Amino acid sequence: MLADYEEHRNMPGPVVFTSYYTDESNDNGFQWEFHCDRCRTTFRSPFEQNYFSRGRGALRVVRDLFGDQFRALDKVSNAAEDFSNNWGGQGSSTKDKAFAKAVDAVKQGFRLCGGCGSWVCTQVCWNEQVGQCTQCSPLVAHQIAQAQAEARGVQIREAAYQQNYVQNIDMGAPARVNCPTCNTPTTGGKFCGACGTSLAPSAHCTECGTQQAPGSVFCSNCGHRQ
Repeated sequence: MLADYEEHRNMPGPVVFTSYYTDESNDNGFQWEFHCDRCRTTFRSPFEQNYFSRGRGALRVVRDLFGDQFRALDKVSNAAEDFSNNWGGQGSSTKDKAFAKAVDAVKQGFRLCGGCGSWVCTQVCWNEQVGQCTQCSPLVAHQIAQAQAEARGVQIREAAYQQNYVQNIDMGAPARVNCPTCNTPTTGGKFCGACGTSLAPSAHCTECGTQQAPGSVFCSNCGHRQ
């Protein structure tokens, strides 16, 4: 954050259409990326050649090759080094001018919304037909798509409620979530899918034949011991 602050402090004047931009410049030239404050869409400025740096590089090569033979060339190269640092370096007026050109080139992709007072990009966040940002005046196609999605959700739920999902389920049988024999979790049905044990065991009185709860010791109808 401190580096970004120092970088932006050295720039000539504020960038009114965004508070988020990055310096992509190098020794060969100048370039910046500007980002929409709302959607973070990136706009890259045209690459601006740093001719001072190119000249410095060429003189370096010649100096390395012939510096010992031509001492005057070494002095010229050193002078060019100082000149390019002052006029083509990171804090130079050349870079300031390149930044100003970059701002002018990119600002066409941003608009100021009169509804909310925010700067937004024209590529994603601007409703050209209304002349406001899409937050203040959403695009009609987006509104229709959103309304259709909401309606589909309601209709799907209504259609689901109209279906009978329990017609093949014996709602009178006691539900078991685990097999009484192997303790495997059940997924419905009358028998365990792991061991085949009945999931709805029944018992009848050996005396009168009345159905009893599994594990009963005495008949609930005649009292006979089971």
